Amino acid sequence: MGFISGLIWGVLIAAATVALEHYGPSSEPLHISLSGNGAIAAPVMLVPLAIFWGWSWLANAYSGRSAVPIAAYTLAMFLGVSLIGPADAFFFPQNAAALTVNDFVGGLFQGALFVGFVAIVAAPIYWVLRSRIGTSRVLIWLLYLVSLAIAAFVPAFGTIVAGGVVAGTASGHAWQRQGGRTLLAVVVIVIMALAVFGIPYVLANGLTAPRF
Repeated sequence: MGFISGLIWGVLIAAATVALEHYGPSSEPLHISLSGNGAIAAPVMLVPLAIFWGWSWLANAYSGRSAVPIAAYTLAMFLGVSLIGPADAFFFPQNAAALTVNDFVGGLFQGALFVGFVAIVAAPIYWVLRSRIGTSRVLIWLLYLVSLAIAAFVPAFGTIVAGGVVAGTASGHAWQRQGGRTLLAVVVIVIMALAVFGIPYVLANGLTAPRF
């Protein structure tokens, strides 16, 4: 059950990424482009949401025996997201050549970056928040704020690291609340949207409103 769900999430994220890469919209006033390299906004935003949703669901379904289902879910998501490279090469070939080994190697790198790295960051945070030492609500909301600070001040992979912090924090938060996953999913989406779009805009343009 967990493996299939993770694979579905991964394939959907891969499909969204490939579609945006070639058909993604752009907004000059907002300085946002979701086409080309901008398509990585899809896995950067959606993987933390998928990890939170899957981990919290499996933790509730399997109670204290959720480690193996969560690992299977994450592995399946990794495999699904790793289809970004091969799917792009298959549906939008640059030449007449068939799929190559490099396409699959590139896909595995994308899976490792967008899923594996995020899961590695999220797992210890989730473990702490599920333990007795992580029951403070102040700690939870501080971690959410830390994720935004990381996105703002850590260059290159800051938003990906922030996604791991958000995913682990939201998963632990759901465990403590024992419910309210929809509200927490909204929190994850809002924080990741700020990390991916809001913070880069403010850093580049200050607090000036966009002119349409």
